[in-house]
Amino acid sequence: MLLDTPNGERNMEKIKITMFGEFSISYSEKTISEHSKRSKKLWLLLQYLVVHHTRSVTQSELIDILSGEDEGVNPTSALKTQVHRLRDILSDLEYPQPVIICVNGAYSINPEIELDIDSERFEDTFKAAGVCDDSSEKLRLILETVNIYSGEFLAKSAYESWVVPLNTYYRSVYSKAVKMAIQLLTASGKLHDIIAICSKATALNPYDEYVHYCHIKALAELGEQESAKKQYEIVTDLMMNKFGINPSKELMELYDSTIKSQKSVQSDIDVVINDLMEHRPVAGAFFCEYQIFKHLYQLEIRDSQRTGISINICLLTIRGTNGEQPSQNSMTKAMQRLQDCISRSLRGSDIFSRYSVSQFVVMLANTNEQTGELIMKRIEKAFRRENTNKDIELNYIFKTTRRNDF
Repeated sequence: MLLDTPNGERNMEKIKITMFGEFSISYSEKTISEHSKRSKKLWLLLQYLVVHHTRSVTQSELIDILSGEDEGVNPTSALKTQVHRLRDILSDLEYPQPVIICVNGAYSINPEIELDIDSERFEDTFKAAGVCDDSSEKLRLILETVNIYSGEFLAKSAYESWVVPLNTYYRSVYSKAVKMAIQLLTASGKLHDIIAICSKATALNPYDEYVHYCHIKALAELGEQESAKKQYEIVTDLMMNKFGINPSKELMELYDSTIKSQKSVQSDIDVVINDLMEHRPVAGAFFCEYQIFKHLYQLEIRDSQRTGISINICLLTIRGTNGEQPSQNSMTKAMQRLQDCISRSLRGSDIFSRYSVSQFVVMLANTNEQTGELIMKRIEKAFRRENTNKDIELNYIFKTTRRNDF
């Protein structure tokens, strides 16, 4: 498509290229993308040429990028065939000039073509925001930066050796842009915008605890306590399933100070009691966060000094039968099955919690060691019945503790 310029000259519209998320290349109203059923090597070839569009790329460099296990195939001839096929695909754009050219045996994107590449706009806009002194313009630029990033850099080629460092770099820039945006929006008191930014950021990178913290804090400050609580539970499960750790001290303090403690002054004790009650029938043991489990255990231990009643603790562990750690997916499924088995096998007065990525800890009330062993056997039997993955097994350790044991 030709565009009129102010001086009456005619310029061609830019070719737009998307590198974040699904790779695509567009001209006028025509678009081709890697969603179409074409050879992966063709897309790799085009992507590499786009990344290095400011220079010519030698045949040997492209052969290294596209090298496979094909024996008896001349690599130079194979490359020429791939280039020919790629040019055929690009012809669907109906661009009036050749998109890929060859000069002295080296290939490149035609330097006469003006490109609009989202990853380059992303980087340029972020740098512009970094040196901008005007706060409103700085915010506009950083929000534009955040909006451009729509997913991993060349997501379907993310494991290619030459893509990995670029993907890491752009992910890092996005993380910095999100933090800058949150800080500027916080200064402006734009809580709804913070929530929108954090929602997108946690969807793209679910393990950034700082963003989760800001998300929960903004929800709490807007008075959306239930949403804040739900978000806290999401990040707690996320950190435990992925890394086997509890949330940071800062996140737990935020929960205690802004979510758990948000109660109005009451003069009617019935209102307080109603708030304390469970409002839905719950069968089985009481499952709680590990910090709550610790407090409850410490209370029981204190009481045991007065009553002399011992506390029975059991640690249940999921392991691989081959001695190796099961995959994350297998571990997540096994731990969910184990949690269900524990809940159904224990009484309502028993308490249990997630201790690590592969363990639950259980506290049994008013139970002697012999009865405790029988309960653990019941859990073990239920888990064996429901666990279909024969590469996973359950082990447990049972111990009776008293105040004077410490």
